Amino acid sequence: MKIVLDFRKYDGVVGGVEQGAIQIALNATMEGHKILMVCKKIRLEQIKELFGGEHKNLTLVPVDIESHAISRQNADIDSRFFQDLAEKENADVIHFFYNWSFPSVKKVPCILTLHDVIPYTFREAMGWFRNVFIYKKAIRKACRLNDVVVTVSEYSKQDIANKVGVPLSKIRVVYNGLRTPAEKDPDLQSQLEQKFNLQNGFMLNIGGIHERKNIPRLIQAFAKIVSNEHYKGNLLITGSVSGAPYQEKMRKICHAEVVAAGLEGQVVFTGFIPDDELDILLNQANMLIYPSLYEGFGIPILEAMHAGIPVITSNLTAMPEVAGDAGMLVDPLSVDDMAAAMSRLLKDDALRTDLISKGKNRAAGFSWEKNWNEYLALYQELCRV
Repeated sequence: MKIVLDFRKYDGVVGGVEQGAIQIALNATMEGHKILMVCKKIRLEQIKELFGGEHKNLTLVPVDIESHAISRQNADIDSRFFQDLAEKENADVIHFFYNWSFPSVKKVPCILTLHDVIPYTFREAMGWFRNVFIYKKAIRKACRLNDVVVTVSEYSKQDIANKVGVPLSKIRVVYNGLRTPAEKDPDLQSQLEQKFNLQNGFMLNIGGIHERKNIPRLIQAFAKIVSNEHYKGNLLITGSVSGAPYQEKMRKICHAEVVAAGLEGQVVFTGFIPDDELDILLNQANMLIYPSLYEGFGIPILEAMHAGIPVITSNLTAMPEVAGDAGMLVDPLSVDDMAAAMSRLLKDDALRTDLISKGKNRAAGFSWEKNWNEYLALYQELCRV
């Protein structure tokens, strides 16, 4: 097959969305399919380095844009550039891999992967006007214009159907996979232990300080553990914090909670953590505590399970679906519920052992190879219609 794959989202950092697109490209080309990957011209050299070396079935196709955001320019690219490219190269399908696209003209079948519709619930950094008059209207239009909408969990499928009004029959679920962890580096491990003062153990939270990440309540729960259980370790909260007004507002809110609890130095905001460092933290943490208020999937849950540490996560949205019976589910609105779960994991070795065993089995059921095979079946199905 020949697949046009949208990679305009890539801006120098490989997150879950970018990893998914990369894995489609790698698995497809390895099996002899051809990928035409459309990317920002300004990121072309970085993407070449990302894939490393020659991939005879992978062709990078740059476009001269600065942003992947919803815009008239990108909508025009969806309907003209992508369609003309598909026609010229005799492609079988176009896969728009990030949440929106507007192929008002289609020359081949078009798939949209809509990872979640979080802004329908949490605007976060998105302004009210943009949320109501641009984002919500645009998502409805994107779902209507594409032939199939793919999402990453059964929860997200229902959420998209309920909030966006997409027929359930038009939505497919393809679960995310898990990347291969980096090789262990004892020197890097030692550096991280010194940098973040991890000699007394630590709890790990991954994902940043957005409102839905529920960090203020997490800090309050951690304060109870420090006070009641005399826990000496740190709480590490990963994720980049830009200087944008919304991020600055959330940073101040989180910092105020730390100060109020007297936990300066024991709650550590690490900033962005690259994968090799994250893998070390995942292997060393006492637990992952992931009490988000909304996730369309929740890759850190599976990353922690794969690494062999127990997981506490929310009983909301997609997190119970991802964790299965291998995680402790808590009410993320209850500080006491979170603190009680953390306390149990620190004290109950049998519970830890059980969750670690179940977690490894759970994580083993998710792979990028399985993700690719399900996408390939969908491509083939669309091309037969």
